[in-house]
Amino acid sequence: MNRMSARSLTVTGAAVLLLGMAGAVPASAAGPGAGCQPAGTSGFTAKVVAKAGQHISGWTVDATGCDVGIYVADQASHVTISRVTVTGANGAGILVENTSDIVVERSIVHDNGLNVPPPPPPIGPPEGTGEGEYTGPRLPQAFGISLFGVSHAVVTRNMVYDNGRGGIGVMDTGPFDPGHLIAADGTPVGSSPSTPVPVRDVVVSRNTLWGNLNGCAVVVSVFNTGNHISDVTVTRNTITGTGFGATGPDVGGIVAQTNGENSMVKNITISRNTIVDSGESGVIVHAAAPGSHTVNVQVVRNMLSGNNQLNEETGHTTGVVVSSWLAGADLGQSNINTRIERNTMTDQFYGVWTQGPNPPTLVRNAITVTAGGTPFFVAPTS
Repeated sequence: MNRMSARSLTVTGAAVLLLGMAGAVPASAAGPGAGCQPAGTSGFTAKVVAKAGQHISGWTVDATGCDVGIYVADQASHVTISRVTVTGANGAGILVENTSDIVVERSIVHDNGLNVPPPPPPIGPPEGTGEGEYTGPRLPQAFGISLFGVSHAVVTRNMVYDNGRGGIGVMDTGPFDPGHLIAADGTPVGSSPSTPVPVRDVVVSRNTLWGNLNGCAVVVSVFNTGNHISDVTVTRNTITGTGFGATGPDVGGIVAQTNGENSMVKNITISRNTIVDSGESGVIVHAAAPGSHTVNVQVVRNMLSGNNQLNEETGHTTGVVVSSWLAGADLGQSNINTRIERNTMTDQFYGVWTQGPNPPTLVRNAITVTAGGTPFFVAPTS
């Protein structure tokens, strides 16, 4: 996830990606067709547009010149994507929107998202006034595998690497759609769902991720005002940081976060993952918008080592961050019932760093800190 938009973006706009790729060639039954085709009414082009009930298996999808590699459109439910390779898309390698009953498994997704407009700044529309500053439209999110407004989904046993805008993203949609374009003045380019689309029952398991630049490795995040994401399990994934690439940092980490006012992420389990050398902290639980809440986030039996190499949250390497403090202000946001249990943390200055009311409960963690560090640190709020 883009770090700027991930931390504090509160949005109400709506937009559609319209990059103007030409060509409309349907995908064949045996594999992807030639050229790029319109992706429904989204404004995208895609190499492959899935139909409801379709099983896409064994394909190699070179999406060079297309906005998306494989696009699963609104209401195209019960789609399985298995043992495919997706590469070369300008934006997301696989993008699934506003549907349900989806499986993405045993696939390789790499070198996508290297040719998209940069993300918006943390708050508000881009100003576009600085000399040499980018003044065009911007795309908030374009993960290698993007599930936006999707419920009852499994993403498992994939290799996701060397993508330009993060690894795997689970987000809501609605008046603000994190996968659609925002014009330079902050207004929508097209249309998105008029009401928020919640997300429920998603499993992200046994994936291997590295080198996904300018975005987090795995993100569970809600953007729309009053919306929610619930019952998400992120388990047994392996995330290995690779430092800086040609276009930015490998941010890494796993994030559960609220970005919309009065929104909620609830019943999130982050368990048995191995997270090493990420640019950001290994796990971040963040209530990042006024009146928003993270509820029942469980961080259990993870292996964390040498994370927060960028040192942005705390100034030191850090295993887990739990925060609900917005620029020193209490605007009704909070973390409720965060539990950190039986994790192993090594080579971290801080094991757990927390700020704001309702600090997490720690149970039987094994934390080894570097010189001068501490297993548990409560940051001041004034």
